[in-house]
Amino acid sequence: MKGLIRNNFYSMESNIKISFLIALFLSVVALFVKHSAFIQMIMAMQVFIFIVNVGTSLHADVVSKWNKFERTLPVKYNEIIKAKYISFAILFAFGVIMGSVTAISVFVTSGFSNMQSVLYGYEFGLTLATTTAGIMYPLMLKIGTDKNELIMILSAIASIGLLVLVSAILTPLTGEMNMKHSLVGAISTMIALGIFIGSYFISIKIYQNKEFA
Repeated sequence: MKGLIRNNFYSMESNIKISFLIALFLSVVALFVKHSAFIQMIMAMQVFIFIVNVGTSLHADVVSKWNKFERTLPVKYNEIIKAKYISFAILFAFGVIMGSVTAISVFVTSGFSNMQSVLYGYEFGLTLATTTAGIMYPLMLKIGTDKNELIMILSAIASIGLLVLVSAILTPLTGEMNMKHSLVGAISTMIALGIFIGSYFISIKIYQNKEFA
């Protein structure tokens, strides 16, 4: 299992470094634009930006033919998929850590302490990241990585659509269609996590039945 996870990160290493640099740059930008809505978006972007490496990892596996070799390893197929999803969870954690760097830095330099804004930044980012990964991975596993950029974009759009749908459904409770409402953020995040977990089991089924040319 550790070897599989290590290989996942090896294939994403250079891209993860770039993601950290971009996230760090966004943290610096947040120090100069201390507006709650802007900080929310920066934190959400920091959580989301790491998950774009999923497509890179899968494409690298195909190019190196690792995706064929790993099926010959003395591990169960569900362990291979589990290693992928653990890797995704670690990427989520990287994003949350960088979001925390932003929140702490802004607090230290300006005293900004709007916890509702900070919480929404995490919720929005996690909803985008987990929904995108949950849709993107099984799709790429099923149809291949040739159009990974398009699949990622469509998955990201679907994740935003989830927020819009939840905010519309909850309008009677929130008083208006408001994607930034705390209830919308909390429920969207829970649904997104459910999609991510369900995606794991779907991916196992796809992987078990997949034939590699």
